[in-house]
Amino acid sequence: MPGQQDRSRDSGRYADVVIEAPVRQLDHPFTYRVPPHMEGKVVVGSVVLVPLQNKLYVGYVIGFTDPPGHINIRDIQALVDEPPMFDREMVRLCEWISRRYFSTLSQALRLVIPPGRSRRVLEYVSLVPDPAEALARIPERSTRKRDIVRILNRAGGEMPLPELKKALVGRISRNLLDEMEKAGIISRRHLIPRPKASGISVRLAELTPEGLKMLDSAETGGLTSARRRLLLKLQEHGGLLSVADLQRLSGTSPSVLKACRDAGLVRILEAEKLRDPFMGRVFPPDEKPILNLQQEEALREITAGLDRGGGVYLLQGVTGSGKTEVYLHAIEHAIGRGKTALVLVPEIALTPQMVQRFKRRLGEEVAVLHSQLGLGERYDQWRGINEGRYRVVIGARSALFAPLKNLGLIILDEEHENTYKEGSPPRYHARDVARERARLSGAVLVLGSATPSLESLYASQHGESLRLFLPYRVDHRELPKVELVDMRELKEDGAGGIISPRLLNALVQIHKSGEQAILFLNRRGFARFLQCHRCGFIFRCSRCSVSLCYHARESHLLCHHCNWSLRPPFLCPHCGNQVHRYAGIGTERVEAELRRLLPTLSCLRMDADTTARKDAHWDILERFREGRAQVLLGTQMIAKGLDMPNVTLVGVINADTSLAFPDFRAGERTFQLLVQVSGRAGRGDLPGRVIVQTFNPEHYAIRAALRGDQESFYRQELAFRREAVYPPFCHLVNLVITAPEEEPARTAAEALEEILRKHIDTENVTVLGPAPAPLARLKGRYRFHLTLKTSTLGGMHEKLSRVVDSFESFRKSYTRTLELPKDYLSLAVDVDPVTLL
Repeated sequence: MPGQQDRSRDSGRYADVVIEAPVRQLDHPFTYRVPPHMEGKVVVGSVVLVPLQNKLYVGYVIGFTDPPGHINIRDIQALVDEPPMFDREMVRLCEWISRRYFSTLSQALRLVIPPGRSRRVLEYVSLVPDPAEALARIPERSTRKRDIVRILNRAGGEMPLPELKKALVGRISRNLLDEMEKAGIISRRHLIPRPKASGISVRLAELTPEGLKMLDSAETGGLTSARRRLLLKLQEHGGLLSVADLQRLSGTSPSVLKACRDAGLVRILEAEKLRDPFMGRVFPPDEKPILNLQQEEALREITAGLDRGGGVYLLQGVTGSGKTEVYLHAIEHAIGRGKTALVLVPEIALTPQMVQRFKRRLGEEVAVLHSQLGLGERYDQWRGINEGRYRVVIGARSALFAPLKNLGLIILDEEHENTYKEGSPPRYHARDVARERARLSGAVLVLGSATPSLESLYASQHGESLRLFLPYRVDHRELPKVELVDMRELKEDGAGGIISPRLLNALVQIHKSGEQAILFLNRRGFARFLQCHRCGFIFRCSRCSVSLCYHARESHLLCHHCNWSLRPPFLCPHCGNQVHRYAGIGTERVEAELRRLLPTLSCLRMDADTTARKDAHWDILERFREGRAQVLLGTQMIAKGLDMPNVTLVGVINADTSLAFPDFRAGERTFQLLVQVSGRAGRGDLPGRVIVQTFNPEHYAIRAALRGDQESFYRQELAFRREAVYPPFCHLVNLVITAPEEEPARTAAEALEEILRKHIDTENVTVLGPAPAPLARLKGRYRFHLTLKTSTLGGMHEKLSRVVDSFESFRKSYTRTLELPKDYLSLAVDVDPVTLL
């Protein structure tokens, strides 16, 4: 256990180390002595190798302590990565995350570790004597030991302990391995595998003074034409070029370079090189537009916050009102004050557009972090940020932990989006973590959206942020005209289909005029499900409680949750029939229908299926921007943030998809999606038109979106939330129990309810459940959940700790009694969930 912590020290003789292990029993700092030869090298953020009991672990140094009161302090064994990976401020942020979202501190620290640099210790077990001798020394009755010898022999004499455990049926006790090691039958060693991402080096050619002199005397014939060409090209580029570029630009062979090096005309150097994800892309500078009055007022408030050293602002502006330009001006102000800036976007699809806009204005100051970059590219972007080469970072959720020094401004664009919530531990929400990071850094936080979340609006009304409003589009352009098509009437008239006559006519007009359109449907694939035409059977996932979606391009049925697929022929398991009905529509089916109705109208599809490869988002948007297609068809990734001046028509194929979810936020999500996608039309000089197809024209969210009446929608939605006691009028904590079989999951959920009522004050906390989760089975595991409603999260960490510890005791007893694997039952805790599915 640690001594008295002193977080103001960057180094010392006794270090607090957090073990890299997502185990609650190890979730506290351990104190280790810094050996004399490591003093000054071990600092906050260092990754070290430390002993614990009889094993070695990777650990993170988070601080230093006074000399502990007892003397049995073990030494740090090794310094794994010498440059520190985080600073004290990041430690404080991770401690806040671990408490707020009920994760271990090591899980929170993983968020700030550079991409591809997480490390772990692997224990290897080796066979010492030859197999025959080893077996001769082990009694016949010791079957476990004999099995270990045979498995090691088959593996070539050595294998990692986790693989040995998998190969051997049943448990391997630590005592059994100790006995075999003492008997000289096996040996054990610990290794740290190389990180997945490392820096790369490049060979550089440098022009020497002798080479420069030789160029001056080249007229006298002192150089061959090839050598002279090489030296001239090197001189043109300031005397330093990579070997590959020099040979390419000069058109010379390696032998020419070697001859120049041997003659002392050129020196060959090795240097580290950062991978550039934008290699070959050109970003011509942008003209800086003049802000309108409302933009200037919003910018004035934000820059005042930057000058004061903090503040939270909710920038609400109608679509096309110029929020991004306010961001850019605020970033330039921050940079002018010597600060750095962080810009988060909710979708990777929005990153290309943001990068282009920001690179054109800010040039080489901009770095990008998101999951579609290669691991090496992400690591090099991280290194460049850490070394201070970049002062602006753009990225998705994980970019929030970029190692920017002197952070002055954080911007969350489209702050209402659910994708800012992480789905695995720690299940943090980027909006709340950004608020805490801004507080720790003394930075300004700007939350931007045309459709702010109810939580952000409510917080603004209660003084937690300053609301700034941009009520008009740039240059006072008109908002698009929105029209509704009641698809029920078309069905009754016998004219029903995927694309209504009104939308089809509008697309014909677009085709003739050379303008562009966006078609939105928030469901990928061809058909939502496949149904037997004879008996009505619906093909369902074997591992999840959902129907399989049909994908025509791959000709298979696919589960969108676990990727389990079924290949043709699709024989009905009930009646053996092969004739089926394709029910429901997805983007793939809309694409096929569009091709059938308007075969000469070019269309690009943008969804999870078409954007799986690297740079796919960038390429599709570039092709559409360049006018190589007139229609962009896609899911929610095209519904927000895109600024395409030639788009004059937006068609919403089905406005009801979000309403079908059994979730209290369904109305809010529907309203936000419709307003956002409508805002893609009419952003240039030409007026915009929006056609919304729906089977629920009376729903208040759809009605409000059609009128563009945000205030009335928010009033109605807040009234519903207040009456039902849902956020923002409470905090939710969702506890999800999973197991491979339904009955054990139910039993565990009922046990958890008893534990909750014992440790939670039910007068201040409402316990709902247990009940099967709306998604009752996922990836082969049955799911039950209990939901807590509480007015405050104060003290909740301690209460949940007692609950989880008690449940862990129940889980161990239950699985031991029934001889089940350790991981048979699991419990997940989600604080402030964005969905209860």
